[in-house]
Amino acid sequence: MKLLFHIIVYTIIIRALYANVEKQILNIGAIFFKDETDLEAAFDTAVQDINYLNQEYQLEFNPIKHYLSEDDSVILQEIACDLLQNSVAAIIGPSSATKSVHGKSKIKSMISFFLTNLDTHTSGIDKLLSDIFLSNVTSVRLRSYIPPPVHSETDVFDPGEKDSVQTLNQQNIYDALVLLYNALQQTFQPDPIPVPEVSCEGGFWEPGNDLIDKMKKLDQKHLEPHYKTQKLTVNSFGIRDDFNLEIYDVMVDDTLNVWNKQHGLVVYDNLISNFTRKVFKPKKKGDHVDYQKKKIKYTVATRIGEPYFMIREEPEGVHFEGNDRFKGYVVDLLFELAKNLHFDFVFEPVPDNKYGAYDPNTNEWDGIVRQLMDNQAQMGICDLTITQERRTVVDFTVPFMQLGVQILYSKPPPPKKELFQFLEPFSVAVWLCLLIALFLMSLVYVVLARFTPDEWKTQKDPNTVELTWTLRNSFYLHINSILQVGCDILPTAGPMRLFTTFWWIFALLMAQTYLAKMTSFITASKMDGTIQNLHDLVQQDKIQFGTVKGGSTSLFFSQSSETDYRLAWNKMKSFKPEALTKDNKEGVDRVKHSKGRYAYLLETPILQYYAKKNCDLMPIGDPFGEKFYGIAVPLNAPYRSELNVGILKLSEQGFLYKLKREWIFHNNTVLCEDAPSTDGTQMDMQTLRGVFLVLQLGIGVGIIIGIAEFFWYINKMAVREKISPKLALARDFKFFLNFWKQIKPLSIYKCPEAGSQSRGSLMPSTATETNSSEKHKRKVKRRKKPEKDAKV
Repeated sequence: MKLLFHIIVYTIIIRALYANVEKQILNIGAIFFKDETDLEAAFDTAVQDINYLNQEYQLEFNPIKHYLSEDDSVILQEIACDLLQNSVAAIIGPSSATKSVHGKSKIKSMISFFLTNLDTHTSGIDKLLSDIFLSNVTSVRLRSYIPPPVHSETDVFDPGEKDSVQTLNQQNIYDALVLLYNALQQTFQPDPIPVPEVSCEGGFWEPGNDLIDKMKKLDQKHLEPHYKTQKLTVNSFGIRDDFNLEIYDVMVDDTLNVWNKQHGLVVYDNLISNFTRKVFKPKKKGDHVDYQKKKIKYTVATRIGEPYFMIREEPEGVHFEGNDRFKGYVVDLLFELAKNLHFDFVFEPVPDNKYGAYDPNTNEWDGIVRQLMDNQAQMGICDLTITQERRTVVDFTVPFMQLGVQILYSKPPPPKKELFQFLEPFSVAVWLCLLIALFLMSLVYVVLARFTPDEWKTQKDPNTVELTWTLRNSFYLHINSILQVGCDILPTAGPMRLFTTFWWIFALLMAQTYLAKMTSFITASKMDGTIQNLHDLVQQDKIQFGTVKGGSTSLFFSQSSETDYRLAWNKMKSFKPEALTKDNKEGVDRVKHSKGRYAYLLETPILQYYAKKNCDLMPIGDPFGEKFYGIAVPLNAPYRSELNVGILKLSEQGFLYKLKREWIFHNNTVLCEDAPSTDGTQMDMQTLRGVFLVLQLGIGVGIIIGIAEFFWYINKMAVREKISPKLALARDFKFFLNFWKQIKPLSIYKCPEAGSQSRGSLMPSTATETNSSEKHKRKVKRRKKPEKDAKV
């Protein structure tokens, strides 16, 4: 075992001081830091004990002490040279300026610790015995006495005396002076010690090697004063290798095992059964709390972030304390785990509110991971992603949530509803050309028909032929072809049919082109100004995008070898202003206020939470980059397996799904209206109002033309029948009201007889006219009959 203090023994026998012929005085140098008063006290005690014994001998130690304010090798060299010039026989010290930190500053959990600091029993760690500190702490210390057969009776000294030299550092200084003194006695007494001339510039003392050999082979019997750390023997390399160690329970000061070089590890109770004397009397376990029956209390590191861990708002007159101050997904999860696994916990949000990322510039971790590494917490829980880098410094439980990465983006404004949106597949020029082609082709059709003999048809008069293709009929055929409906008249001549065939091909292509363009136009209008996936996002330059700085998502992009992911990470780092955010809330706010100029990449559960909370936000694309959330614990934490079992049971019971539904899907925030269908198959009246307007216009024009033709026809019949237009209108309107009649006689427009005109009724007039006509026919027959008889 190496001594904690480097004992620099310069066996320099200098000029003997013969001021007092009966006693030789040796100067002993010592170097201490200014705050090492305990070590200085041990040095003074050793000098006093040795000088007290030397009342019978001709040797006395004269201490010369120097002090350091800082750990500086240059100053240390100057002090050492000054001591040599003062003819010191040996220099004790200095110690390391780096203080040994007791384990109590890091023991804050129900973990089994084995402390290798040999001064643990003097550190006061047993004062931490409380309900908060519940750990199994085992340590080791040098044992001044061990019962036979491990240790010899001859090495026993009374440990019951109160001693100011208690810590191992103090004992090492004391024992070093005892070793030096006894080596000097056994090497030179009763002869005087030779005095060499030695300084920092050089010099050599011949008996020095003999003194060092004597220190290595010093007879341990009858040494005075006694060592504070039992017997002290060193090997040929100057290293102490024969000592006794005691392994004990720190919290109850109960010895468990003992060890030495000769016998190895021995159970202490086996020694006590054969030897009743106990130097370190163990305390009774019954005097203390049985820790196995008490609930373990863990410190849980976390960070504030919706919806996993949030601070609960306090209503007026209400004050929350402890864990009741918080709410969220992981709060409910940990309460359920604590109930099932029978432990207590206290939440401690980390000061920097970070997850835990490694900084290569400082070689340090931050956030929750740092708290676990420093043993300031025993669990870390939030939306903490399990990554390979984090697993090198902490352990994780089985995942309690599976997720991916998705894009959060603001919903684009609805496309502007134009009145004549159905005309947009074609430009104005195309529509004008189509109308011109329709009129020109109708006109050319008529001209061509007049040149074609086969299109002239014989009518009732055998001496005349009539052309069917008027401009009106021609236009009707051509417009029906474009609308893809039939027509009751078709050409018969070869040239006309060829002409019509090519027009039909043109009409078919135009109609199908319009339908295809209309479909794509509607779909494109719904997607205008948006991105569809990560590839679209990285290929454009108008929309910036980012994620949490130092989070698992940024780590995913920075370490990925996939092209789009690497390109996305390079762009995120190059954006000005910086696209990376300190937390998810900042990123979501930037999306909301960017007016479509910023997109945010985050885990799917948080994205769903914010998308449901803000109706103007929406997810883009499919999730990618599979991830998992887990509970972080220190490396090799023994309670990790119990947490794994607890999480798996909660998953089988459906509790994890219940939490996800409560805190992410139904968070009782904002109820967004159902978004309109975006599948391209459903259109609203606002979009098709132009089509209905055209229909209304056509119906209106048709009605107006029909009414105009009706009045023109009434006026024509009134002139022909020599009656007033008013009378003709009245007669025709009366027949119009008889909807069940489909045959209209022309006699309704005949002029009534004189006698009948005085009557207001139309029916008698009609009957009179009928009778007069029949009488006229009979008279004509009578006139023709005599002529027939005469011929006979």
